[in-house]
Amino acid sequence: MFIGITGNGGVLIAFTKNRRLRSARNIFLLNLIITDLLLCVTAIPVTPWYALTKNWTFGALMCRLMPLSNSCSVFVTSWSLTAIAIDKFVHIMGPIRAPVSIGQASLVTAFIWVVSTMINIPYLMSYELVDGAYYVPNNTAPFCGLFCDEINWNGETPRRLYGSAVVLLQFVIPLTIITYCYTRILAKVASDMIIQNVQFRKSLSTAQREEATNRRKRVNYILIGMVIAFIGCWLPLTVVNVLKDFRLEPSFLLEQPFFWPLVAHVIAMSTVIWNPLLFFWLTKRKKAQTQTPRFSVSLNVFGTTISRINSMQRKSYNSTYNSAGFVFNDISISLLLLLII
Repeated sequence: MFIGITGNGGVLIAFTKNRRLRSARNIFLLNLIITDLLLCVTAIPVTPWYALTKNWTFGALMCRLMPLSNSCSVFVTSWSLTAIAIDKFVHIMGPIRAPVSIGQASLVTAFIWVVSTMINIPYLMSYELVDGAYYVPNNTAPFCGLFCDEINWNGETPRRLYGSAVVLLQFVIPLTIITYCYTRILAKVASDMIIQNVQFRKSLSTAQREEATNRRKRVNYILIGMVIAFIGCWLPLTVVNVLKDFRLEPSFLLEQPFFWPLVAHVIAMSTVIWNPLLFFWLTKRKKAQTQTPRFSVSLNVFGTTISRINSMQRKSYNSTYNSAGFVFNDISISLLLLLII
C-alpha cells in the first residue's frame, strides 16, 4: 500500500506540475493512477484485514459500498489499459489522422467510469452484512462475528450469469482488444520500411541506426510486458471468482477459503505498482527529448519532412516521394514518429 501510494502519488504530482505531461493520451494514464490510489485506500487494506480476522468491522454501509468501489476500480483499470492500446493502435496505423484531443480523452474516461459503475450496481444490491449464525443450521453453535457476503441473489443462475458477464467485460474482452492492438503494432514495427529501406539507412549515421533499433526493441518489450502484466495481475483473481461462482472449487481452495482468494487479491493489487512504471516508460521518450540534444538537428529535419508529407497526403491519398526519390507512406511516417523521434 505504501509503495502504491508513493508511486502513484508521485506520478499525480508530476502530472499536475509538468505541463508537458498534460496530453490527451496521458489522460488515460492519469485515470489508471487515480484508480490505483482508490484501490490503495480501500481494497488493499480492507480485504486482507477481513480475510485474516474473519470479521467485518466496517459497518453495513461499507459492506455495500466497498465491493462496488473495488469492482468499479478494476473495470476502470482494465478499460483504461484498453483505451491506451486502442489509442496507440490508431496513432500508429493512421498517423495522418488528427490526434485525440484532451476533451475527447476526458469524455472517453467519463464514459468508462459511468458504464463501469452501472455494470457493478448489482454488487451494491447483493452484498449484505449478516451474523455468523446465518451460515450454520439451527440449534448448532454459530460462527462468531459479522460477515459481508453476497446473499441477495434469486438463486444460483442469476449469480452465475452475472459473474460470467463480469469476467467477459472486465477481463476477456479487454485482453482480446489489447492483444490484437499490440500484435498489429508489433507486426508493423517488424515490417519497418524506414529501417529496412537501404537508401534511407545509408542516410543515417551508425549512432542513429543503433538508436532506432534500440527504440524498436524497447517498444517490443513495453508492449509485450503490458500484456503479460495484465494477464499476470488479473488472471488468478478471475479464475478464483469463476470457480467460486460455479461451485467448482478444488480441495485446496475449499480447505483454505480465505487464504487463496487473498493470494489472488494480492497479485491483482500489484497493479498499483506496475501502473506508475507504465507511466514512466510511456513518458520517458518525451523526457529524453528535452534532456538529450544529440539528435536535435535530425529531428528538426524529420519534423519538417513529416509536416510536408502529411500536408501532401491530406490532398492526395497516394504515396509521396521525397527529394531523394524513395517512398514515404503511412508506415514510414508512423515509424519515423515511433522510432526516430
